[in-house]
Amino acid sequence: MAKRPPSRAARWSEAAQRAQNAWNELEAAMNDLLEVQQEYQDWKDNLPENLQQSALGEKLDAVCDLQLDPADHEIQNVIDEAANIDLPQGFGRD
Repeated sequence: MAKRPPSRAARWSEAAQRAQNAWNELEAAMNDLLEVQQEYQDWKDNLPENLQQSALGEKLDAVCDLQLDPADHEIQNVIDEAANIDLPQGFGRD
């Protein structure tokens, strides 16, 4: 006899948990990038004037100008909604 696949609710819960875990990992990585970006900003701020227009200065500008801080958290809101949604049970159990 073939093994019965997991229910929709179980698959939903598993997928929502995986999405939450992925978001947490992404958020941690973004925080790490922001911390290191601040270190590059400090380096750039203390760069001698004669090096500001050099290749080093241009590379520091590129790193520091990168917009790493997200403007909104729409993805996080969707993940939270998916994880906390009241799923239909069906067959008169709702």
